[in-house]
Amino acid sequence: MKVAKIEEHLTDNDLNDLIKEHKDSYNIYRRAYLIKMVKKGDTIKKASEIMNVSRKTGERWVREYNEKGIDGLMPDYSNCGLESELDDEKLQILYEAITNSDKGLTIEDVREMIYTLFKIKFSYNHVWFITRKKLGLNYGKPFVKYEGRTEEDVKLFKKN
Repeated sequence: MKVAKIEEHLTDNDLNDLIKEHKDSYNIYRRAYLIKMVKKGDTIKKASEIMNVSRKTGERWVREYNEKGIDGLMPDYSNCGLESELDDEKLQILYEAITNSDKGLTIEDVREMIYTLFKIKFSYNHVWFITRKKLGLNYGKPFVKYEGRTEEDVKLFKKN
């Protein structure tokens, strides 16, 4: 079997230090360890089996390391997922529309509002995520969640 050539971007000691430094970063650790194994003479196939990845993935990791050096060990998630249909400007418009409403809005009301304003249809769960997580609004009420409350504030609220 042919052993892959590894470029000398890092010395053995530097590679060991990198592995120790990133032992909590699963993806970087596995990539660096695979490079170390191939550098020591293992085939990509054998190193990939040990690291529990496909041979093709091992080959890609070696190729990226050889081309980019240490940057090739860092995962690149730049092209993952879809672009949000609601950019920051549209989210701000939605936020103002919700908070300026005279009545408490349900998720269904916000779904209709999004369709009316932007002609975009979202699922109930997605609208819930947008209002709760992206906009920081409470369910069914157009006011900002208060994150700075203390345990004593909560007890006083429950008491009253």
